[in-house]
Amino acid sequence: MAGIVTGLLFVDTLLWWRTTHTIETGIEARRAELQAAGWATTVEQITHGGWPFGAWVTLNSPHLRHDRSISAPFEAGWSGKALRVGGSWLELIRTGFPVFLPGPHAARFISPTVQMTILSQDLHLRFSTDHETTFKAPSAQIALTTPSLDQSISVTEFSGRLFTAPDAPHDATRLGLELSARTLRSPALEPLKLALRDARLIAALTSSTRKDVTPFFSLEGYDRLLLQTAAVSFGPDHHASRLCSSGMLELPAFTGHLTFSLLNWHDAAEQLLNTTSVRTSLAPDLQAILERVLHAEPSPALRNDLPLVFDVPVIQGQFPLSLDAFLQNISTHNIDGSHSRE
Repeated sequence: MAGIVTGLLFVDTLLWWRTTHTIETGIEARRAELQAAGWATTVEQITHGGWPFGAWVTLNSPHLRHDRSISAPFEAGWSGKALRVGGSWLELIRTGFPVFLPGPHAARFISPTVQMTILSQDLHLRFSTDHETTFKAPSAQIALTTPSLDQSISVTEFSGRLFTAPDAPHDATRLGLELSARTLRSPALEPLKLALRDARLIAALTSSTRKDVTPFFSLEGYDRLLLQTAAVSFGPDHHASRLCSSGMLELPAFTGHLTFSLLNWHDAAEQLLNTTSVRTSLAPDLQAILERVLHAEPSPALRNDLPLVFDVPVIQGQFPLSLDAFLQNISTHNIDGSHSRE
């Protein structure tokens, strides 16, 4: 029996040594590729671990930086406490390759039109050979600034999937993102006192004819932004109001249209009427309609189970109407039964 155990440990040790050596070789090859592409990488220390139940290589205090250049007009960087490549034997035999970023880490991207910062903690990644990367983390904070947008959000229990195909043919998906989060908060939403939950986003960027002469991170390499769904609920249960949107924007002009649908909208309307800044923006006839629907016996066309649906044009990344003008131009046909399900 002792001989069997000794033999298993010997085999496990050999497998661990070979796996960690293969992982470290792959890491060094990837670092060389990044440096050739203009990225600077630094690591304080590299250690091996996981034996006897797995195999991994840990990069302590890793830093990644890309400076702006003529051929790649963007700045980017990432730093963290550690980066662990590999995992338990069970994780390693699954499809894809596991990477774990323990503790806090931060990423930043700056281009002529977009600035984005992401802070997260305990991020799990899994890379596959079919250009897909899955990820999950207990929390994250995201700040995004564009010529027409300056917002920050924080999410909890977020997970998703990233698809990248730099050489995708024209009009095919070159970059795709699927994201979900249990809760979502933003300073812009605090005056509305909304508890946003169960957020979900599915979007894709299609390849343009200029993809071969523009960097992957440049909007010039994309023709369209396809928003399949962007949805969020205004409460914890299945009866809560839920806002869904979809649409298409031409790039890089950010011009197109979005369609919004609000389900179980009575609760959302009640919250709007109880928010002074929003209530004062509502046209008097719309206030009267909402009061009658919420506090009197509604007609069949104004039932809570019928969604509100409205289209919004987008011109160069901006809504042509201000929020006040948009609310004041909502009329009764926006809350009738024309969008009811058969």
